[in-house]
Amino acid sequence: MPILPFHLSYTALLEVLGLLSIASFLLSLLLIPFLVSRASADYFLTHTRTVEQRHHRHPALAIVIKIVRNSLGGFLCLAGIMMLFLPGQGLLTILIGASLLDVPGRQKVLDALIRRPTIQHALNWMRHTTGRPPFHFPSP
Repeated sequence: MPILPFHLSYTALLEVLGLLSIASFLLSLLLIPFLVSRASADYFLTHTRTVEQRHHRHPALAIVIKIVRNSLGGFLCLAGIMMLFLPGQGLLTILIGASLLDVPGRQKVLDALIRRPTIQHALNWMRHTTGRPPFHFPSP
């Protein structure tokens, strides 16, 4: 009895994984710079407070937003983890995905990633190439 669903051969599975790897790499090249350039310079200082205020103003809409944000954030985190081993911007993708999630401990993960000089440099380099001011990061 075959282990793989739909009777896929290992060759076909590797081809599908290869295509997914290329697609995620290309998507990350387009999506990450776009998201980084659209964020405000004080995003990492004010984002949590802004989201909490919005949730209090519109509680019904907050539920829909949470579902969409958590779905997208989870997908980006998984894609980022895969990109640590495959071509792509793994840590930046995890950072963006984690910033979208509404889960306990999210801020600790974000702070740990944001404190890395390589992450700060990469984010500000992307903003510089799009003519945006650099991010303001929380002090240690």
